This record gives sequence, structure tokens and C-alpha cells, in this order.
Amino acid sequence: MRDFRLFLVSILIACLVWVMHTFALEYSATIPCTVRVTTSLTGYAPNATAAETVLLRGKATGFNILGLRKTGRKPVELDITVEPRHFKEVPDAEDTFTLPITELRERLGEQMGDHFSIDFIDAEQLTFTFEPQSFVKVPVVASVDLDFRPQYMQVGEVMLKPDSVLVYGAVKELQRITQVCTQPISFRNVDKTLQGYIGLEPVSGLRLELDRVWFEVEVDRYVETAMTLPVTVKGTPSGRTLIVLPSQVQLIFRAPFRPRGGRIVAEDLSLVVDYADFAGAESTKVIPRLVTDRDIYAWRLKPEMVECIQVERR
Repeated sequence: MRDFRLFLVSILIACLVWVMHTFALEYSATIPCTVRVTTSLTGYAPNATAAETVLLRGKATGFNILGLRKTGRKPVELDITVEPRHFKEVPDAEDTFTLPITELRERLGEQMGDHFSIDFIDAEQLTFTFEPQSFVKVPVVASVDLDFRPQYMQVGEVMLKPDSVLVYGAVKELQRITQVCTQPISFRNVDKTLQGYIGLEPVSGLRLELDRVWFEVEVDRYVETAMTLPVTVKGTPSGRTLIVLPSQVQLIFRAPFRPRGGRIVAEDLSLVVDYADFAGAESTKVIPRLVTDRDIYAWRLKPEMVECIQVERR
């Protein structure tokens, strides 16, 4: 009895070795596949499945072939991300696009795994029908939280590329969306220009065309200077005089630490009250305008406004 059991164990081990050896060998196989793509075609849902079943013929070990055929007779499902520029619209078929198989070959190989070498694909192109979606184009608004080193500041507005994005979803949901915000652009002790990619805040129930944008925040070192300048008037109609009080105000401005053209002096700057601003104002107080061709990052006045008195000449 013991010898019989030993004999059975020997047979089982031999069978196991034979199976392991057999399935470790490389074989040719044809694998049916369905291809589902993710893309960003304007006006359409992001996903669609090919109308055709693709047959991939290639070589792999028996174990890998078994793994690919674990779904039985059902085709292997492959999910692939494709850039929208590769799709070509079908003229006579609404919402239908074709995709050359040449644009998928490398990605199909990646999806099948390193152990399956594709020899032949039985299709030249695939056909996809995308579901139309409503969309609106809204501006992207930068959410900024910056802290600067002493004598450094942000110059101008935050630059975003792109500065607007498409938002997809139901019409009712789209009516409530007016803008999309970036995730916080948050840095501390900043002393140089910032740039890079920043994510967009997701909007519940809606899909964004992009999930991030490029941003740039120009930062420069500045020097703050104060000057007392006279306030002049322009555009006064004939027969009238506009008197401003006070006639001189203090201008406090920030300019580049090393300004182009050398140091900024009083002769480079002028404060002007336009009569049109006075005529269109609801009060007699007007904020003078700073007129200069020099680089000024920011400025303020003390006092901020001047009193205007109109006198008719006789």
C-alpha cells in the first residue's frame, strides 16, 4: 500500500513538472480585445468603446496566455488614453470618429503586458461614437497666498495658461458655474519669480477639460520712494478754470531696485487731474492720475484725493 501511494505521488509530481514546463514554453495566440478610450474631444463625454472587437495575434508563455484569457470567451478589455488630435470625424455619421490603429499599437502593447509580443493586429482603424455633452467656457481664477521677503513684491497679475477652460455637465449644473479656481498658489519668503503647474479645484457634478494649468508669478526687488509733486490740470474748457487743493501732494511709489534708465527723479513723474474726471464725478473730490514712462510697480497718494473748485472766467 505504501509503495502504491509513493507511486501516485511520483505520478502527480511528474504531471506537475510537465504542466509547469509546458506552460512555461512560448506559444502563438490570438486574443480578442475591446478598446475603451479616454480623451478630451470638445463637446463630448470623455469615454467611448470601439465598435469593433480587435484581434491581437502575438507570442507569450502559456501562463500569460491563460492570464489574458481569464475572462473566458469574453474579449479582454483595454483602457487607453488618447490625445484628441488623433481622432478623425466621420462625415456621414453623427458623433462618430475613427482612430488609426497605428496610434494605438504601442499603447496596446503596454496594456497587454511585457510578456505578450504583438505580431499582428487585424484592424487598420477603430470607430468610436461619443456621447455629446453640454459645456461652457469659463475663466480660470488664480488663488494666491504669497508671503514675500522684505523689499520683494509681485509684479502684475498672475499669468495662467490657458486662462479659461471648458466645463462639461448637465445644463442646469452649468448655469451655476461662472469661473474655476486654481488650488492655492502658496509660498513663503518669496524672492524670485514663481512658475510651474497648479491643479484646478474640482467642481462637484461637473467635469473640467483640464485638471491643471501653467502659472507664472513675476517677482522683483523694489525700492520705495516718496516725493512731493505739484498737481496739474488738463482738458479744462475755454472760459473755465479748475483749482485743486492742495496743489501739491505726496507720491509714495515702488519701483525696480535697479530701474532701467537710472534713478527715478521728480522730473520723470507728474500728477494730473483730467477735467473729464471732475465733470463725471459725483463729488468735487478727484484722485489725480500718475503720468510717467518709467517702470512703477505700485503707488499711492497722501492725501489720496484733491478738492476741485471750478471757476468761470469773465
